[in-house]
Amino acid sequence: MGFSLWNIFKAGLLFTNSILILHRKRFLSKYGLDDVNNMGCNPSERPFQVQAIGLLQAVHYLKLPVIAANILTIVFEFLLGGG
Repeated sequence: MGFSLWNIFKAGLLFTNSILILHRKRFLSKYGLDDVNNMGCNPSERPFQVQAIGLLQAVHYLKLPVIAANILTIVFEFLLGGG
């Protein structure tokens, strides 16, 4: 596996998929990452946590485009014989 744009795209897609499978109520609420309002402190005291919550919420809006990107990636891998 070389260092190419295709492999960088696939790595980003895998990372996005891993964020999408995190369930907000079952997993993220244990760590206080389910909502900014449920942090239990002032959001300005923990800017990294607020940014992480924002990233998690933003990625959940990309669910349908990520599904389409997964389908296209699978089709290209089958057609081009990625290995």
